[in-house]
Amino acid sequence: MERTLAVKLWSFFNFFILTYGCYAEAYYGIHYIPINIATALDALCPVASSILSWVKMVSIWWYQDELKSLIQRVRFLTEEQQKSERKLDYKKRFYTLATRLTFLLLCCGLSTSTSYSVRHLMDNILRRAHGKDWIYETPFKMIFPDPLLRLPLYPITYILVHWHGYITVVCFVGADGFFLGFCLYFTVLLLCLRDDVEDLLEVKNIEEIPTEEQEARIIWKMERLVDRHNEVAELTERLSGVMVEITLAHFVTSSLVIGTSVVDILLFSGLGIIVYVVHTCAVGVEIFLYCLGGSHIMEACSDLARSTFSSHWYGHSVRVQKMALLMVARAQRVLTIKIPFFSPSLETLTSY
Repeated sequence: MERTLAVKLWSFFNFFILTYGCYAEAYYGIHYIPINIATALDALCPVASSILSWVKMVSIWWYQDELKSLIQRVRFLTEEQQKSERKLDYKKRFYTLATRLTFLLLCCGLSTSTSYSVRHLMDNILRRAHGKDWIYETPFKMIFPDPLLRLPLYPITYILVHWHGYITVVCFVGADGFFLGFCLYFTVLLLCLRDDVEDLLEVKNIEEIPTEEQEARIIWKMERLVDRHNEVAELTERLSGVMVEITLAHFVTSSLVIGTSVVDILLFSGLGIIVYVVHTCAVGVEIFLYCLGGSHIMEACSDLARSTFSSHWYGHSVRVQKMALLMVARAQRVLTIKIPFFSPSLETLTSY
């Protein structure tokens, strides 16, 4: 999309809404800690997700040129692998998986944000049904000047706070979609590399000695495959550098959100329990997607090593054998998205 003035103003408006929402929620929660811990946690639980989304938005903006470069390079490399139905099937399968899982996360996030608004509306409808006054609060607990919580400005404030929840969702889904998508794209590149190595080293008759011309052609192609493997490793390192802040902040805040959500489930009743169960499930889906993406890359590397070692590398010249074994050794050092303290994978997730 072209960055017209209207687009820039709309982006600034959404950024301002998200920023002020983070401040207002955090201020409300901290203010109520000595007064009412349940009310304070009701504000601090969603503010952790809001602050995380703010961090993700700023990180994507800061690394936008690097992300654009990564996208263009991955697109170029995957388009080169569209010469066979098998490789097209890899691309279709994993790209579809990335789209569906990101959409699932979007649905979970929208459900969580909407549940906060529905809870507030239902609570006030029940209050009115019992003859009590409407409580002029927002879906997410925030500090506002008194005039904004009175008629006629209250509906506008309510809508903006509700919109703040959706901005939070879109920001973290966009960043998480980047992470999962890149992981699955790298998996496709590794699977295509595995197939090319198998096809190149295949020997129909092990007793037949390849000619020097055939070996020279195999050596040249093998060098290209080694270069492709090195480039995928380099792209993974670049992605780790871009995503390190986002991923680390995500796992830290997710533990806080899950912890406060469990406490809120114990403190609240009725619709409050449903809200925090939905919120916990959404955070759980986020963590699962990060670990799933990391696991796919690790499994693709291991599969490349096994497949190369199981090929007919021993039926070629010594130079080709050395290159094949070098690729096996390199692939055994599985590629990971490195962040401080750990690397996200399903194995890591199930070990805690």
